[in-house]
Amino acid sequence: MKQKTLSVAALIGCAILAFAPAVPVQAAGRRPSDILDYTPEVGQVTKVIDGQTIQVSLENGPLVTVRYIGISAPTGSACMAGAAASANAVLVLGQTVRMESDALNAAPDGTLWRYVYLLNAKMAGEELIKGGYARANIAQPNIKHQGDLNDLEAQARASGAGGWGACGWKSTVVMAPGACTIIPLEDLAANVTTVPEVGMLHDGDCVIIDKAANPNGPEWSGKFIYHPAGSVINLSSMYLRWKDGMVNVNVDSNGIASAHVVRHTATVEKHFGPRTFRVNVNVPSYVEIQQMVHDPGQPEMLQIQNPRTWLLKDLGNGKVVPLVDAFTYVSGDFRDVYYGPGGYLF
Repeated sequence: MKQKTLSVAALIGCAILAFAPAVPVQAAGRRPSDILDYTPEVGQVTKVIDGQTIQVSLENGPLVTVRYIGISAPTGSACMAGAAASANAVLVLGQTVRMESDALNAAPDGTLWRYVYLLNAKMAGEELIKGGYARANIAQPNIKHQGDLNDLEAQARASGAGGWGACGWKSTVVMAPGACTIIPLEDLAANVTTVPEVGMLHDGDCVIIDKAANPNGPEWSGKFIYHPAGSVINLSSMYLRWKDGMVNVNVDSNGIASAHVVRHTATVEKHFGPRTFRVNVNVPSYVEIQQMVHDPGQPEMLQIQNPRTWLLKDLGNGKVVPLVDAFTYVSGDFRDVYYGPGGYLF
């Protein structure tokens, strides 16, 4: 790949390497200090109702019923219901816990929806899934940690743990073969850190990136394969997912990558009495082509230079590691994406 000329396409917004951290990480790497900022509610578990529901006496507050977010444990007379309730009791009964909310705070009956953590930072729902006492369950819009829960289910399912072996459970979160998640391009380009569907994707998942109609551009869509940051992939045409937009990497039949970089800074004149000042304002103004080059200090890193930003790690032989999430092109439309007047996408 070092013999190839490389450049980058369509950088939306000011491209800086300020990627949002994954919050939180899975339990294997999560420290107690990691959960303090997003678990403001603290209390003691006074009762375990079943494998997914508990009662918590909040510090300086009421006794509340709490339902774990993102899991579904058997209840009543269902297979493994008793085992799930017992496992939940062993895990949390009498323990001090910290709780995190999501988009939807409570059910109509007042039951709180929460991710519940022990003080060692283990999430109760994760532990129940790992033991095969519960399945992952997608309950929109509470899906902040659903990708991690889905991954843990896949591991338990593969090993036949708990209900997977004893009850013949079927997953409710596995996509059907050939199915594709549909993500609006406008959501990705405007603020990718808030698109919940992205957090639920796994390496190799099919994605349809779809653009809605607007007065300044046609509808279009394309089929892509998702690869999280850090994956080893072939250099190919792709979108890279940035904090404030997307980058198009276009690769031609000769393996040459080219790009358009959308600059959002224009120089304009401001008049104050007899004097004129030239100032920069943050508006979409022009498209330029930039080369993607090897960083002289770390030659394995491929970067653009204005602003100086790493994009990919070059492993040689056409293999690269994206430093952000990547969507590699399969079919359909693949266009330069940038904001026009009024914020429209083209």
